[in-house]
Amino acid sequence: MQVAAIFKTFLGSFSWSMFQWFYSGGEHCGFQSFPMFGLDLYKRRFFFDFSPSFVGLGMIVPHVVNFGLLFGAITSWGILFPFLDSKRGQWYHTDSTTTLNGANGYKIFIGITMIITEGIFNFIKLLSVSSIDYYKKSQENDSGKIKYMLTSPSLNYDDRKRLEVLAGNQIPLFLPVAGYIGCAIICSVAIPWIFHHVTFYHMALLFVILPIFTFCNTYGTGLTDWSVAQTYARFLLFIIAALIAKPGAIIASLAVCGVAVAALNVSSQAMQDLKTGYMTLTNPRAVVAGHIYGVLIGSIINPCIFLAFEANAKDTAPIGSKDSGYPCPSASIYRAIALLGKRGLDQLPDHCITFCLVTFLITLAVETLRLVSQKNDWKLQNFIPCITAIALPYLTGPYYSIDMTLGSVLLIIWGQMNRQSAELLSSAVAAGLICGDGIWALPSSILSIFNVHPPICMKFLASGKQVHIVDSFVNTLGTR
Repeated sequence: MQVAAIFKTFLGSFSWSMFQWFYSGGEHCGFQSFPMFGLDLYKRRFFFDFSPSFVGLGMIVPHVVNFGLLFGAITSWGILFPFLDSKRGQWYHTDSTTTLNGANGYKIFIGITMIITEGIFNFIKLLSVSSIDYYKKSQENDSGKIKYMLTSPSLNYDDRKRLEVLAGNQIPLFLPVAGYIGCAIICSVAIPWIFHHVTFYHMALLFVILPIFTFCNTYGTGLTDWSVAQTYARFLLFIIAALIAKPGAIIASLAVCGVAVAALNVSSQAMQDLKTGYMTLTNPRAVVAGHIYGVLIGSIINPCIFLAFEANAKDTAPIGSKDSGYPCPSASIYRAIALLGKRGLDQLPDHCITFCLVTFLITLAVETLRLVSQKNDWKLQNFIPCITAIALPYLTGPYYSIDMTLGSVLLIIWGQMNRQSAELLSSAVAAGLICGDGIWALPSSILSIFNVHPPICMKFLASGKQVHIVDSFVNTLGTR
């Protein structure tokens, strides 16, 4: 039944994604920009983009995370950002999205503050709990696995086997430690050789503090199934640029940021795959070996793919430029953060630091409340939102939060109608939705390489004078 559900939803998701492609022949065209809640809310990025991937993801992610995303979308793009827009000309004087001395500074730094605060808080909490637990187990001379099984008689056969496979095939601690030190040494020598503005000491500092951010990102990914590696990398980018604060600081900080993004993404993805391996009774050593093979193969394939896209790009619009078919809109944001770090915090808009301080205190209060409620087993703990989930819409926009909330709503309705069916098939249905939509990216990319573009652009206009103007223009096209 699960296999049949996967194939049915996979075919449906793939077919729907292919159907949508025909109407996306231009910027902001197609069902991905469907103003379901009206054009005014569409301008605030509140719209349903008919993405099977996000709907499926919403069926997997806990409800508290999905509703946290929706709450973050409403408080940011529905309340806070419109208020900040009203302060244009008083607190800041630019509308540019490529700098941080305008409204963009509030959006990015408030989101970063929430994510960094929650990550560090959980790092300290789990480090303390793990240290105490390790001390107790060392006193009892017990690995913890047998004791856990004996004290959990309700544990079923499948979970017992999963524990046996996971605990019986652990990777010796010295291997990852040695591998990390080896990679740190190689990068500390190779990166300064490629980018002369980066020194050995910059890379050494990065690899000293990187495990803390890696842990925080992996923990957040486990909660939300969403990696915020770019957010931590932006913070490190700012720190390195401020630390250097001289000519070459921008290039050096961007290079260090690239290394951080790669490390953070690989670690969070590895933890996700280990979780999947736990559920499928896969040997953890095989999962790690697969990752190593994948990195080695990817280091060869990925440059080839980049060269293929570069060869297909126009000479007048190289890859990454605004007019290119393969733009890189985030590049200007990263450069703006590096420039801000080099020049100092006085470049931020008025009251930005105050907003960040208030955000820090609110995040700290929420995390403390969650910790106390968990310790006292209050029912309130199930309703405390995830701060990282709230922060994501601040950085990316609210559109996907609507899709994921819809996934939660569908799962709740399904569970009310047939709880057994929902528990058995919901994961399979979600996997089919995600895979079908994801697989369509491959043929669409191939079509793009061969200059085969969608034939239709579907857009939406407000009724009235605009419609007559567009009709008049379209009629002139037919006479040529």
